Amino acid sequence: MAAGRLNEHITLNHTRHFLCLAVGAALVAAPLGAGAQQKPADPGKQLKSLEEQIEITRKQRLELEARLEKELAAEIAARAQMLAMGGEMGALQRLEVLLDSAQARLLVQRDRIRLLDDAARTPGASILVVLLRMEQVPPGEVGTALAIDASTTTPHTISPESGRTLAAGAAEELYRGEVPPSGHRVSLQVAGKGLNVGQMIQVPPAPKQITYVEFTVRNGVLVAATWTSGASER
Repeated sequence: MAAGRLNEHITLNHTRHFLCLAVGAALVAAPLGAGAQQKPADPGKQLKSLEEQIEITRKQRLELEARLEKELAAEIAARAQMLAMGGEMGALQRLEVLLDSAQARLLVQRDRIRLLDDAARTPGASILVVLLRMEQVPPGEVGTALAIDASTTTPHTISPESGRTLAAGAAEELYRGEVPPSGHRVSLQVAGKGLNVGQMIQVPPAPKQITYVEFTVRNGVLVAATWTSGASER
């Protein structure tokens, strides 16, 4: 494209130059008036003038070539930089996905190790653990409101980063603490963008055991399950 513009510019300059020479020659050859005699043109001066015009045209062509080459080089450099930045962004995004996936797998393993550790220990008191899993996580923050025996605990907010780990299969621990060795009523409310669900479950008495209550958001519904570990006594 640059070469085409250069050729077109040179051709236009040559055309203008030769038109000017033709008009000048016609004016010189034309009679000045009745009885007037034209002096013969000096071939040396004409040749010198033609050489000067050719030199001017050559300089203009070189300047145009240099300007076009500079513009082309700048355009190529900008395009290369854009492609390089696009590749770097793609690599960073892929790395971020890998890191998120690795973090989610580590958190899942952490949950499994915690459950195995609880199963290996014999508690001296009744312990209640409340977990939350989410198969579908809405965008943005998710808020939870937990109540145990009508006593509301501190509200818990799940960040978008924690939401990605939940979507990968990890569990969010909402509560862990000692409770009286009797039955308990546990209710949970989960709210987020396009999501507002709640559920209540009655937990049977479990003296000197760890009782788990797991709430799961599944297909827009909050379901609950419970189980115990550490049943043997000292």
